[in-house]
Amino acid sequence: MTDKDSVRIDPLTTEHLDEIVVIERESFSDPWTRGMFESELDAAVHGYARGAIQGRNLIGYILAVFIPDEAHIGNLAVHPAERRHGVAQTLLDELVRDAAQAGVRRVTLEVRQSNQAARKFYYKNGFIDIAIRKNYYRSPVEDAIVMYRVLPGDPSV
Repeated sequence: MTDKDSVRIDPLTTEHLDEIVVIERESFSDPWTRGMFESELDAAVHGYARGAIQGRNLIGYILAVFIPDEAHIGNLAVHPAERRHGVAQTLLDELVRDAAQAGVRRVTLEVRQSNQAARKFYYKNGFIDIAIRKNYYRSPVEDAIVMYRVLPGDPSV
């Protein structure tokens, strides 16, 4: 792997918005809007927004919010051409490391019930199903599976 091919994880800024929106639209049937991302990045002081950068290009991102003892992943996406190359794993590993350093004890997220690839990825990373949110998604309407992962040091285990 050359330096040009290596991926680095950097904080996201509004300069990444155009690339974020492209990846989002290519990844989801009910994508977040540009305005939603603008809000998330404006709130990045209180949230978590990281991008996977290869060369000069954003190829993936993860957005989360840290609340006492919990990190909630709101969005994780990788450009379709870059999938299956470890980008999502790198983003998730970075979030878990940063969350643990911040004293977070567990990570939660929602995923479409039909998104077997994402669910398999999260299962591989120690997440379990804990609940169903009925009709959570639009376009098409579908239930969400709430997933949960305990981080090392959680006293509730």
